[in-house]
Amino acid sequence: MKIITDMKEVKLDIFELGYLLDTCLRGSHLRSGTIRRFVDEWYDILNPTERMQLFEWTIRLTYDDRWNCNEDNNKPHFEPDSRCCGEDKMFVHRYHPYNQYKVTIKVDGKDKMFDTFLLDGSYHINSREYISPEDIKDIRHNPNPDWEEFKHAGVDYDRNIIDKYPGPI
Repeated sequence: MKIITDMKEVKLDIFELGYLLDTCLRGSHLRSGTIRRFVDEWYDILNPTERMQLFEWTIRLTYDDRWNCNEDNNKPHFEPDSRCCGEDKMFVHRYHPYNQYKVTIKVDGKDKMFDTFLLDGSYHINSREYISPEDIKDIRHNPNPDWEEFKHAGVDYDRNIIDKYPGPI
């Protein structure tokens, strides 16, 4: 069996990328590595509008039947799927346009700023790295300014998906 080690570039438009993500989120735990690549590798390649599109499509198309129900007492909320091994939670928090922060720390005596997202009380740089609270010099809330235009009708994602949003800092 030959192992492919040098892949050629695969070009996907934003719609095809959305289908790939949807398939991974609905699949088995074996697809969690691909979901992690959305957080670690592809987030920085996408522009803010593309990130919001993937986030909004994921909420509306992949999780809509779980979140949006006509009962008044059933508020939308995020419930990670065990098949995703926690990577779906990581994706939702990384791509949520209102869950973006600029965190400044001192590195070798100089200030260094990181684009982060809040997850479980920690400011994450990616799926494997977060900033230790004792190293944080400054935190600025940095939501995407176009976020309001992308809110899915009837669901206030900024309060119901992000856990323990501390408010502007």
